[in-house]
Amino acid sequence: MNKKIAFQRLLVTLSAAFIIFLAGSLPVQAASSEGSPTAYVILVDKLSVNDIDPTATPGIYHLTRQGAIGLASNRTLRARNTIDCSLTLGAGNLARGYKNDLLGFNKEELVPEREKTAGQLYRSLTGIEDQGHLLLVNLPEILEGLNKEHVNTVPGALGEILRANQLKVCVLGNGDNGIGKMRSGIAVGMDGSGQVPLGDVGPSVCRFASSGYLSYETNYEYISAQIENYRSQADLIIIDLSDLARLESADTALPEVSARERKHYLEKIDQMVARVSRQVDPDQDLMLLVGLSPAAKEMDWKNNFTPVLAYGKGFSSGILTSATSRRDYIVANTDFAPTVLKFFNLEDKQRVMIGQAMTSKPARGADNLAAASKLSADTSTANRLRPIVIKGYVILQIISILLALMVIFWIKKGKQVIKPLLVSMVTIPLVLLPLNKISLPGDWSYVIAAVVITIVLTKLVMYFCKGSSFKSFVAVSLITVLMINLDIILGAPMIKSSLLGYDPMTGARYYGIGNEYMGVLIGSSIAVAASIYEKYKNRWLLTIIAVFFMLECYLIAGPSLGANSDGLLTAPIAFLLTFLLLRNVKMNPRVISRLLMIVILVAAGGTFYDMQRPVEMQTHIGRAANQIVAGGWQEILLIIKRKMAMNIKLIRYTIWSYVFMVILLVVSLLLVRPVGAMQQLRQQHPYIFKGFIGIITAAFVALLVNDSGIVAASTTSIYLVFPILMLMLNIDEA
Repeated sequence: MNKKIAFQRLLVTLSAAFIIFLAGSLPVQAASSEGSPTAYVILVDKLSVNDIDPTATPGIYHLTRQGAIGLASNRTLRARNTIDCSLTLGAGNLARGYKNDLLGFNKEELVPEREKTAGQLYRSLTGIEDQGHLLLVNLPEILEGLNKEHVNTVPGALGEILRANQLKVCVLGNGDNGIGKMRSGIAVGMDGSGQVPLGDVGPSVCRFASSGYLSYETNYEYISAQIENYRSQADLIIIDLSDLARLESADTALPEVSARERKHYLEKIDQMVARVSRQVDPDQDLMLLVGLSPAAKEMDWKNNFTPVLAYGKGFSSGILTSATSRRDYIVANTDFAPTVLKFFNLEDKQRVMIGQAMTSKPARGADNLAAASKLSADTSTANRLRPIVIKGYVILQIISILLALMVIFWIKKGKQVIKPLLVSMVTIPLVLLPLNKISLPGDWSYVIAAVVITIVLTKLVMYFCKGSSFKSFVAVSLITVLMINLDIILGAPMIKSSLLGYDPMTGARYYGIGNEYMGVLIGSSIAVAASIYEKYKNRWLLTIIAVFFMLECYLIAGPSLGANSDGLLTAPIAFLLTFLLLRNVKMNPRVISRLLMIVILVAAGGTFYDMQRPVEMQTHIGRAANQIVAGGWQEILLIIKRKMAMNIKLIRYTIWSYVFMVILLVVSLLLVRPVGAMQQLRQQHPYIFKGFIGIITAAFVALLVNDSGIVAASTTSIYLVFPILMLMLNIDEA
């Protein structure tokens, strides 16, 4: 009996010892399995991808190797400044500040010039009890301003969803510079009532700068201690490191002094980032490093991208992307909030966010940082060149049109001089398509290259077309159609970087054909089809033209191809009308109603298809349709108002308006002068003339339905006015 008891005691002792040994040998694993996941967001205002360097910022550079790197477009409702960008980040939708910008404070902090604490003023302005420790006092002002902007933006949407799911947000740090207060972290982390439950954005998070020329700098030691203090209480910790922004608002220093100070604070920021990253468990936590708004120096060079780094759960080493951009290395600032929600397995069920969660993909052996830096540099080069080249192209178009009119009416001997100039005007869109894919030294080398290539290509085409300007026009248009088609099929690599394409830094469009080349493709396609049919007039050719037009519609509007929502209406209307005219179908109310019905069915079918796809695969067509389903008629009216406002703005300010007005005036003039010339043109080239009607229709439909319709209408009209002028110069030439 004693032996049995002794054996049992020995067994119990050994078991207890084993359990104690096991618990002691696995402390980290036990903590990880029992602890809740934490998301760390470090906001580094005015950080550029060019600041990241293995020597100067080893901690941040390490994250580019261990995590995923991307470049964020910083589109807002106003400007790419700290206030608007921070409100946009927290809303997941376009936002901006108003009269008082951001009045964010600790609850007990005294609000300057108000003689009240933030809590007292907040309760007075909102009528809401202040449950949070941090408050955005002027939230009512921001809400009132946004109600007039034709958007469905909800400030604090991220924090509101987190609050509704019992997740707590902590904000630490500020950008105060001794003159003004900047509490951007509150705008990112607040809920719908402008409150943040935990954190400190008051005087303690910054300190007097004992050296250098800043008055105040971030108190890194204090913030580090507060991170430790709040780690067990907060689910999302937002850390605002704004010393680089303080440098921008400080007194102007000599360049070498300014460079030295920037390097000094980059080192401090880097050390802080490294400190936080060491606390991240990549198996359950997430760390996002976000460049809040672009630096002034970078914006001077048209480099508006800011870096984004993601490290931890859900992200592998490599490239950041999102369904918003469908581009390697490129994301939107509105993707930030959905990314945080996805980490916590939450959704924006109200569909008030326009962004999509960021994801990572392998870099396939590429140097992530170098590739991101090159993309940023190439895009900024295109942005610097685009205004110069487009303005020059528009001015050249107007000059060419006016010179052609002078030759038609007065200087008959100038025909041989003006014809190559007119051909060159339709050659330029083709030249600009691949130009930025060529690596050239310096900005002006691209301008020179564009001029030289245009002259050479024009001469070659006119040589092979035996000097005929109209045949040269058809040849160039055909090559343009084929090149754009091929580019769309390959994923639009040329359009994405073209000087006549779109700018991903603005955040308006990232993929597909864009409005400029949509106009070019529709105009050139109709011109080519009508010209070829004019020459051969074969019924079998009409079948080929029908198939060709359907293919172009698919390429323009297909969700995985051109993805142009407005082209979903413009292209079918223009192509179907042109086809019916080529078939000599007489236009009457019955035919027109059927035409419209077919177009509506095609557009509805394409939209419905995109709506049924997974959210991450939907284009803005499907997302807008789903928003309409959720929001009803109010959402439809909101979209219409937004499109109208954008179109009116562009008509007033874009240089494309000038060329479009000139084209309208010239075409109107040529209808009556020279007397009978247009009628003669219609009789000699009836099918080409019908093609012109199709192009006019495309231009006006694009103008009406597109939010940047003046641009699409202008590029479409290039293929109307110049062939008319060519045929007028020599009506027997074609």
